[in-house]
Amino acid sequence: MKRKMKQLSTLFLVLMTLVSWGQDLPKEKLYESKKQLRAGNKAYQKNKYADAAIAYQKSLAEDGTYYKGAYNLGNAYFNQKKYKEAVEQYQLANKLAKTKVEKAKTQELIGDAFKKQKDLEKALNAYKQALLKNPKDDILRQKFIAAKQEKQKQDQQNKDKKDNKDDKNKDQKDQNKDNKDNKDNKDQKDSDKNKDGDKDQKNKDGEKDKDKNGDHKDDKEKGDEKDQNSDQKDNQKGEEKEQPASPRESKLSPQQMQQLLESMSNEEQKTQKKVNAQQVKVKTNKNEKDW
Repeated sequence: MKRKMKQLSTLFLVLMTLVSWGQDLPKEKLYESKKQLRAGNKAYQKNKYADAAIAYQKSLAEDGTYYKGAYNLGNAYFNQKKYKEAVEQYQLANKLAKTKVEKAKTQELIGDAFKKQKDLEKALNAYKQALLKNPKDDILRQKFIAAKQEKQKQDQQNKDKKDNKDDKNKDQKDQNKDNKDNKDNKDQKDSDKNKDGDKDQKNKDGEKDKDKNGDHKDDKEKGDEKDQNSDQKDNQKGEEKEQPASPRESKLSPQQMQQLLESMSNEEQKTQKKVNAQQVKVKTNKNEKDW
């Protein structure tokens, strides 16, 4: 409370100094300040806000305590959409204002400029200060209510936007996780497939080599068998052709040998007698007549 009173006292002293300084201004400066103010008003009425702003600046240059000069310059900036510069001039006009009505009006314009900048928090505060000085102003009250509703709507939109962003980030995170899982599964399947493919290829190559080796082995065995048979056949031929007959040794005694020779001699004699008898008979038959 003491701090606030100190601030108000300081502000009052500044205003009194400005007022006294304005009263001490030469008449020529006061006249020039009002002249530039009127020129600015004419340009303002023609919607030449840039020219009006220049005239109001000249007016304030001659008399820095001129409330209307600061107030009108703020309006010229506002219509040029230079809201930041307008706020500065309205704040100066508020300090130079002498009545509650003037202060309420400058606070209202400060609220309008902040609202144009979408700074609804500061706009509401300015409208609230204006209502404290002029609580019966219905238009001012409507501006305050409208700004409050817009602020609530803005807060809700920001909340929804934040929630949507969080949901989007969560969905993106889940999607990235799903993509990673799918990629890992695919890589695992590809790895298993490659392993199975390598295994099958290895088995095929092994079987192929085995069959190839088996064929070579069979061919070799067949060739060896053929060569062996050929060698055996050649050996047999060689044995039949080249090998001399081995002499056989007799196992009969001399007596048996003598008996055998005598028996063979007797057989030959008998055989010779038969042959001779047959020859005589054939000769006799040839001499007989065939009647």
